[in-house]
Amino acid sequence: MMNEARILYYTTSTEMVLKELRAEKGKKLGFKKSASQSFVNSDFEQKYKITLNMGRIESNPNFELKTLFYLCDYFDISVFDFFKRVLSKDEKKIKEFLRLKEARKRPRKKGGSTK
Repeated sequence: MMNEARILYYTTSTEMVLKELRAEKGKKLGFKKSASQSFVNSDFEQKYKITLNMGRIESNPNFELKTLFYLCDYFDISVFDFFKRVLSKDEKKIKEFLRLKEARKRPRKKGGSTK
């Protein structure tokens, strides 16, 4: 049965896979680290003549199937393999990913004067 926890599991897994694919793309292109979201946005637009906001797609992976098909083509992965990767994420890794994501969102204390 589908519930909010299960949906969160799948959307988080999707976000994790998209970030992994960006990292793999960066390595394939000879970058020292992941291809940035900005790089993917501009590269994607040059290749497909379609505007993409990778940051938004990763942070809220609730996008059209058409976008998924383009993303799979861009990252050179079949839709089947994409979903295999999404489904392969275990709950422990997903929870850790969500914990780290939440920690990054917390407001940071600003330094400065102590008047």
